[in-house]
Amino acid sequence: MGQKNQLTHLEHLGLLDAAARAGSASSGGSRAALWGDELATLEARARAYLDINCGHCHNRQGPADTSGLALDAAETSPIALGVCKSPVAAGRGTGNKKFDLVHGRPDESIMVYRLAAHDPGEMMPELGRSLVHREGLELIRRWIAEWPGAPGCAQEASNSARQSASSARLSRSQG
Repeated sequence: MGQKNQLTHLEHLGLLDAAARAGSASSGGSRAALWGDELATLEARARAYLDINCGHCHNRQGPADTSGLALDAAETSPIALGVCKSPVAAGRGTGNKKFDLVHGRPDESIMVYRLAAHDPGEMMPELGRSLVHREGLELIRRWIAEWPGAPGCAQEASNSARQSASSARLSRSQG
């Protein structure tokens, strides 16, 4: 195969539709930021990191949809991203913290706690890791610390996330 682009090769073999790769970086389309690329914005790097490491489960149609936490690249709702959202089913994985993400306060955020955890019942991602990815953890800490707006959360902000998770469970059970 030599130095041929993999996507081009798969398309040539008929295994990949040209329309499916229309937005890919190899075709000149957009691509996600590299988490370690200091030239990209902190927001773009953190969101790309969460998308690849968390978004496969934490999205509106994924296996963790009932959590109300959507970390895929397409998500734009701050509450779905975890901002001032109370956990729905984190169990002991909360670390006694009240919200998934407390803007301006990474040490109060469940997301940071779970990314830093070593215990299989608390750590995220649950599968595919045995070590804490220190650089990724620091990236997410910085992203939360620099989140715009006044730091902290009000309790009432979490209610819509609970309703969102309940709606997801209801629609899945009816569908």
